[in-house]
Formats: sequence, structure tokens, C-alpha cells
Amino acid sequence: MEKVRVGVVGVGWPGQRHIEAYRKLDGVEVVALADLNTELVESVRSEFGLEAQIYEDHEQLIRSSAVDAVSICTPNHFHAPMAIGALELGKHVLLEKPLANTVEEGRRIADTVASSETVFMMAFNNRYRPDSRLLKAQIDAGVLGELYYAKAGWLRREWNPIVRGWFTTREMSGGGPLIDLGVHMLDLSLWFMGNPRPVSVSGSVYSKFGERMRPQIGHVDVEDLAAALIKLDNGSTIAMDVSWFSFIEHSDYVYTHLFGTEGGAKLERVPGSNDLQIYTDGDGMPLVQSPAYAAHRDPAYLLQGGFEGETAHFVECIRSGTKPEATVTHGLDVLLILDAIYRSAETGREVVLKEAAPALPADVDSEADGVVEASEESFPASDPPAW
Repeated sequence: MEKVRVGVVGVGWPGQRHIEAYRKLDGVEVVALADLNTELVESVRSEFGLEAQIYEDHEQLIRSSAVDAVSICTPNHFHAPMAIGALELGKHVLLEKPLANTVEEGRRIADTVASSETVFMMAFNNRYRPDSRLLKAQIDAGVLGELYYAKAGWLRREWNPIVRGWFTTREMSGGGPLIDLGVHMLDLSLWFMGNPRPVSVSGSVYSKFGERMRPQIGHVDVEDLAAALIKLDNGSTIAMDVSWFSFIEHSDYVYTHLFGTEGGAKLERVPGSNDLQIYTDGDGMPLVQSPAYAAHRDPAYLLQGGFEGETAHFVECIRSGTKPEATVTHGLDVLLILDAIYRSAETGREVVLKEAAPALPADVDSEADGVVEASEESFPASDPPAW
């Protein structure tokens, strides 16, 4: 394939990051855009200097013979029909997280991927940040030994309603920061730990600040903080907390702490600062300090680096015919955990995820045989909607 011709469906904030990243790749051209917001899509085409065909109907875009691959960057309730439609038409698909609106829809995508000969990849961009890649290389080299515990979170002091629209209405979104931010932290932790499978989940959600948020936002009936404990099939554990509104030191605090048998690691970011340290002795002296990646500490660089890395990997998989790092199974596991957290919070009990091998074709992902059960309640997309 001499040139990879890409169509982007949904040109809000995440879609624009995909466009930026594709434009930096040799032999890749963004040839089509689709969005219901005609004013926005025209503006995006002009801003990025594209000669792309504009479609108001995404089906026209995915049916176009001029498009080889599709980035789907819409709210999650569009994910399943769009991804399945594109795969069935032989298009390669890079799908923004979460995988789908429900577990049932996620399974349908997985079934379609299993019978497709094209590339399907989850857009878990935090895996491709330069700091994340540096830490993962150290983990894969055995510096930390066996990872048995991770503590991760994304906490915000105050909700920013800009371009968020329907996110705070449960009927339209189904949930709050757990989906908006928790998706990232779950995938990143699981990836660092080698993608073990979830076996049980205990979760809590809190809605304490709706009255404070309503004057700025309007209607609010979703949680503002969620916390969970996830046990995995290799005996390891993840503890996670996320919030849109909480009394914390920084306005935005993102962290992953890893505990291994040979060392530990801290990956943190706050506004204007990013930090990565790896510890391998009892005195806590860092093996890897911030100067080790001083050239990559600019927050904007690290953010866009994630999108550039994921799109570059997606295109390379298309050209080489290889399986992407971020598979449909990884997307489905995160989806199952999110669903289980909400169910655990509702019932006040741990949710045990049981194996159900027929639910996921074995050839979807060789890392695992089967998948786990979950209910089919819906919840929202994790990025500002353009649709």
C-alpha cells in the first residue's frame, strides 16, 4: 500500500488530535471528514489545511472507495455501529475509548474483529506518551521484577464544563469521571502489568458536589468521584480513584504508582509538570529521574506524543499486516471493569467476573482464552463529544 488514506469520523477535540498526528506521518493522507456539526467540520478542514471530502453522514465516508482506514472519535454510543460497519466494509479501524456503550455491544465488536481481515486497534493514547514508553521499556527489561500492585488515579479539583455538554446528564451519559478519566488509568495500569485479566471488582461512587456544579453546568445527576479495587487473574491488584470535583492540592493530578519485587515506579503529572522515577533500593534512590527524559517533559509534547505514537503504530500495523498492541480484548476488559464498578457501587458488594469462553472468539486475542461476564448497562464516552 503506497499511501494510507484515512477518514476521521467526529472532529471534536480527540478527532483533531488524530488529524494532527496523521499529518506528521509520511505516506498518510486525511482524505475524508464526517461530523454532524457542519460548521465545526468546515472549520477543522480549513484550520489543518486539508483537501478532505466532508460528509455529514458517516456511512457515506466508510463506504467511500477513497478511504482505507477510519479513526472513530465520536461519543461512545456511536462506537459499535460505526466500528462494526467499517470493519464489515473492509476498513481498518482506530477506535477511541471506551470500546462501546455496553458490554453486549463490546462483544459484538469483538465478534466482528474476529471475522475481519483488517486491522482493529483501540486508541489508548496514554500508552504511547514518551514517559509511558520509557517506563514500559524498563518494566519489560525486568527492572521492577514482578509487578503485584498498582495504585492509579486521575483527580480533578473542579469540573471544567467547556465543550463537555451532555456529560453530566445520566440519561445521556450514564456516568461521570469513571468513564471520562478511569478508562485511561485502567488501561495504563493493566498495560504496565502485562495485561492480566480481571477476576473481581469492588467499587464505590459518590455524588457530593452536584449543587456546586449546577450553577456553572446546569443539570447534574452523575457521580463526581469513583474508587475501585480490581483483582486480576495473576494475583495482582489495582486500586484506582478518579474525580471531577474533590478537595486536592492540584487542579489536576494524574498518577500511577507501581510496586514490584525488584523495584517501584512513580509516574505523575500535575499542571505544568511531569515526573517519572524508578526506585530499586531500600533507600529510595531513583534509578531513573526526570533529567533522564528532560527533552520530553513539556506537557503539550507528551500529550500529542501519545496521539502521534498510536497513529504511527496503527499505520504500521496496516502496512505490515500485524496485530496492534492495543487489542479488542484489552478494550473489552476495561469495559467489563467499568461496568462491574458501577454494579458493585449499586449493590454494595464485590462483583465476581466469571469466565465465559464462548463469549469471545479465541482468535481475537491469543493472550487470553475467553472473557468474563458483565451486565449490559450503558455509560458514556470518555472525551468531549463532537457528534
